[in-house]
Amino acid sequence: MSLSLLAVVITPVALGIAANGTVTGGRWWDSGDRWSTPAQSVLGAVLLLAVAGLAMYEPAVGVTAGLAWGIAPAVVQIAAPRETYRLISAVPGLPADLARALHTWLSGGVLLVFGVLLAGIGIIAALRGHRLST
Repeated sequence: MSLSLLAVVITPVALGIAANGTVTGGRWWDSGDRWSTPAQSVLGAVLLLAVAGLAMYEPAVGVTAGLAWGIAPAVVQIAAPRETYRLISAVPGLPADLARALHTWLSGGVLLVFGVLLAGIGIIAALRGHRLST
C-alpha cells in the first residue's frame, strides 16, 4: 500500500475520532465519557501527527490528505452549503451525532484548517527536500 493511500485512509479516521470526542464532550458528567473525550482527541491528534510524519518521507501524502479531507470538503461547503450535511449523513454506518459534529467542524472551518496544515506540511517537505538535494 502506498503512503498516500495510507494517509488518505488514516486522515478521515483521525478526524472522525477527534470529532466524536466533541460529541462525547457534551456528556462530561458520565465518568466513562469523561475519560473517553480526551482520549479520542489525543488519538485523533496522534493519527494526524502520523500523517504529517509520513509527509516528511513522501510529500504527496500531506498534500493528498489535506486536499481530500480538508480543502475539497471546504470548497464544497462554500459552493453548496445546503448539500454538505446531506452528503455527510449519507455515509453508511455514521451515527447522527458524529455526522452533526463533522458538519459543525466543516461549516466552522476546522476541516479547512486541518486540510491547509496537512497540505502545507507536504509542500514544505517537498520544497525542503528539493533544496537539500541541490
